[in-house]
Amino acid sequence: MQHDNYKKKIDLIIQEIIDLRRHIHAHPELSGMEHQTAILVAGYLKKMGWHVSESIGRTGVVAEFGPKKNGFIGLRVDMDALPIDENTDLNYSSKIDGIMHACGHDIHTCIGLGVAHLIKDMKLQYGTRLIFQPAEEIASGARWMIEDGVTKDLIKIVGVHVFPDLLVGKIGIKEGSLTAAAGELSIEIRGKTGHGARPHEGVDAIWTAAKIISGIQESITRKLDPLDPVVITFGKIIGGSAYNVIAEKVNILGTVRCTNLNLFDNLGQWLNENITSIANHCGAEAIVKFRKITPPVNNDSEINRVIRESTLKLFGYENLVELQKPSLGAEDFAEFLNYVPGAMFRLGVSGNFGCSPLHSAEFNPDEKAIRTGIELLADIIVELNN
Repeated sequence: MQHDNYKKKIDLIIQEIIDLRRHIHAHPELSGMEHQTAILVAGYLKKMGWHVSESIGRTGVVAEFGPKKNGFIGLRVDMDALPIDENTDLNYSSKIDGIMHACGHDIHTCIGLGVAHLIKDMKLQYGTRLIFQPAEEIASGARWMIEDGVTKDLIKIVGVHVFPDLLVGKIGIKEGSLTAAAGELSIEIRGKTGHGARPHEGVDAIWTAAKIISGIQESITRKLDPLDPVVITFGKIIGGSAYNVIAEKVNILGTVRCTNLNLFDNLGQWLNENITSIANHCGAEAIVKFRKITPPVNNDSEINRVIRESTLKLFGYENLVELQKPSLGAEDFAEFLNYVPGAMFRLGVSGNFGCSPLHSAEFNPDEKAIRTGIELLADIIVELNN
């Protein structure tokens, strides 16, 4: 059985792959700066005999194996870390102050390297293209790689993301939208300076900002369809010059998430109208800018079927989880889906003692998930060749 062959091959490499993961985890690199990670990945793949292209999408790596004439099945994994101080006490915790693999991209990278071991000796109808992507956390790396031609001759693509809500060994599958569309919202509020003791003589930009922050959240619940969730989080606010001076200007920066693409397309105008109205009511002016960052990941139903069937075959019904709700997190894997059909699944990483959330300083996924991811993705690639 192919299943037994996977297990035997993984047994031979799994400790080496885990050691690589721990090295990458201890030496994280921020988006667009994955130079050492890329060198490690490229060198490892070259030793295995893959045809490797470096500096694709700035710091990305692309590896190919198998026949080229019929096109390629793609696997995309990401490599970048986050600007977070690690707080795990692992003996391989980050050695770089203020940077941590808090989203599991070190796991993804090493799953990709494990898949390379399993696939390289197989005779398949299509070539396999492994895409090691930089800068997912700033939703730029996919576009950079696409601009450098990574989707050329690509006929299908799959992706994986660790998921602390699921126990290790379990696979989460979602029909349709897996993630939300994401946008950036910036607001500049212009008021009128004045003495702090005589606020009626000025226009208070800080008061206006407070009204906008609370008012736009209220507007979402009363002016938009609650069955199409919209999340707006303001993560940065700057304003004022002194404790006793009416603030003349405040800048607010936030993120917008939405699963309905039609609604997302109109959100910029809706936000501009509502925020401007609130500001004007306070006597201030608001300059609103809305920038689309990435669309939602919309899984292809046929590729999703293959992921489901491979999961059932390898791990049984008890380890297949049909996810009912999309995540409001964003994922620039969606950019590839503008060019080629594809799907992404969730990989359970929660161990016996649970797992802290993604982007947490305590994030510590169970490394047994690496084996599960390698086995499943290798089988998916084989099945997509049939």
